[in-house]
Amino acid sequence: MAVTFDTPAASDGQGSVTVSCSPASGENFPIGSTSVTCTATDSLSRTGTCSFSVTVSRLPTVQRVKYLAFGDSNTQGEVSPPVSGVTFPTLFTKNAVVASAAWPTVLQQSLRGRYSSQSSSLVVSNFGLAGERARDARTRYQQALNSDRPEVVMILHGHNDITGGLDGAASTAAFEIEQMVSEARNRGMRVFLSTVLPARPGGNKAIAQLFIDDFNARMRIVASRQGVTLVDNYAALRTDVNRYIGVDGLHATEAGYTKIADTFFQAIQAALEVR
Repeated sequence: MAVTFDTPAASDGQGSVTVSCSPASGENFPIGSTSVTCTATDSLSRTGTCSFSVTVSRLPTVQRVKYLAFGDSNTQGEVSPPVSGVTFPTLFTKNAVVASAAWPTVLQQSLRGRYSSQSSSLVVSNFGLAGERARDARTRYQQALNSDRPEVVMILHGHNDITGGLDGAASTAAFEIEQMVSEARNRGMRVFLSTVLPARPGGNKAIAQLFIDDFNARMRIVASRQGVTLVDNYAALRTDVNRYIGVDGLHATEAGYTKIADTFFQAIQAALEVR
C-alpha cells in the first residue's frame, strides 16, 4: 500500500539543506517491516542520516463468508429469564426469543468486526427452530441447505431428543446429526459440530447429566468419524453454568449466547482465517 510520512527536519546545515528519503513518501510499501533511510545534504555536500521503520500489516481475511446455523431453540435464540428489557408474566413457563441475543447474530457481528474488508459479504443465517428434535429435522435441514447454499454449516442440536432419556432417542438423534454432517460435507461445505449445552441444576427443564454426557460423547465420535471440527460449547459454558444457563436449566442466557458465539468464532478463526 502507498504510505506517506513527513520529511524529517534538518538542522545545523550550511546554506540550503535538502532531505531525501528512500523509499520515498507516497511509494508502495510491501506487507511487513521496511526500513526507510533519509539523508540531509547541505550546500557544502555534508550529509546526515536518520532511519525509521514502516510496518504494513495485512488485514485479516477468512476463507469462507456464508454461514448457516442449524439447531433448536438454543440456536433460534430462546432466552431463559432474566432477560434485559423483557418482562415475563410467569417466570418458569415463558421464555422469550431475542433475535439480537441469539448466537448466530452475535457471531455475525464478531466475524464482521474481525474481517472488516469482507464485512458486506459475511452472513450468518439463523435456522434455529424451538421445540424441534434432531430426529425430525432432516427435511428442514436439506431445505435450508438448498435455499441458503452456505459455505459453512454449524450444528447445535439434540437437546429436545435427549431431555427425557427415552430408549434409543440419543442414538437416533446422533444418527440424524451424522447424516446432516455427511450431507454438508458431500456438498463441499465446512462443518462445525457442537456439543449440547450443560444443564443448570434446579431448573424445571434441566436435562439429566447422564444424558448430556452420553450425547456429547456421541457428538465427539461423529466429529471424529466425519473429520469435522468439534466445537465444545458444553465445556465453554460449564465454566460458569449459573451465568451462562438461565433459570429454566436448559436455555442459555444472553451472556451464554455470547459465549457460544465466541466459542464458534474461535473455532472458525483457527480453521479458516487466511495465514
